[in-house]
Amino acid sequence: MKKVSFCITCMNRFHQISKTLPTNLFDNLPNKNDVEFILVDFGSKDGLKEWVLSNFSEELRSGYLQYFYTDTLTTWHASIAKNTAHYFANGEVVVNLDCDNYTGSRGGEFVMEQFDKFGDNLLLHQFSGAFNDGSCGRISMRKEFFLKVGGYDESFLPMGYQDLDILKRLHLFGLNYELVKDRKYNNAIQNTKKDSLKNTASEMSYQKMNLHNCILSKGNAEAGRIICSRNKPGIREGVFMFENNTFISV
Repeated sequence: MKKVSFCITCMNRFHQISKTLPTNLFDNLPNKNDVEFILVDFGSKDGLKEWVLSNFSEELRSGYLQYFYTDTLTTWHASIAKNTAHYFANGEVVVNLDCDNYTGSRGGEFVMEQFDKFGDNLLLHQFSGAFNDGSCGRISMRKEFFLKVGGYDESFLPMGYQDLDILKRLHLFGLNYELVKDRKYNNAIQNTKKDSLKNTASEMSYQKMNLHNCILSKGNAEAGRIICSRNKPGIREGVFMFENNTFISV
């Protein structure tokens, strides 16, 4: 069993993941026996599939990179997408790694060191403190706890507040929150909220979505609802994994 799974989701963001993925794979090679990258492609139409299959044959063969494809999610929904990637992760510790994020050199080892330092109940947040730099979603916890709280809240609107909500619920569940700001391990490609929303097919602004989800999150916390009611978060059907040079249903 792997120790750390970096969970990546992507829908039509080839212009960013084409920069981050090769760097992240290279930067974690010394720890590839303990680290894996889970990439779930939600029906991208910008050449992502062809690029992955053409450029990472060895990483795919070894399982260091695992590539999943599904067109079931027709428009972007952050919570559903992230739940899907975390569900297919094999590691003891799951790390949300947005497709515009860099792990840093031996970033997986850095995550393992934090769990060695703080213990299994760690809720690790590798956030710089600046909400516009793309690092707020870098969250790590043991997969067993992620599943126990039901993952990200899929009742939310497609974007906004899902990261802060799961941090709040996991902390209320009993995990020990630690904010680790080391810039060597939480860099990201900055993008606008327009980039974040372009695949949601919604005319609502990010600010309105964020506010709606924030109010919902606070109401749930006040009522003691820290476990999402859905029993099986994420997409489980219509997902295909590339293995042995072909796609198989998982």
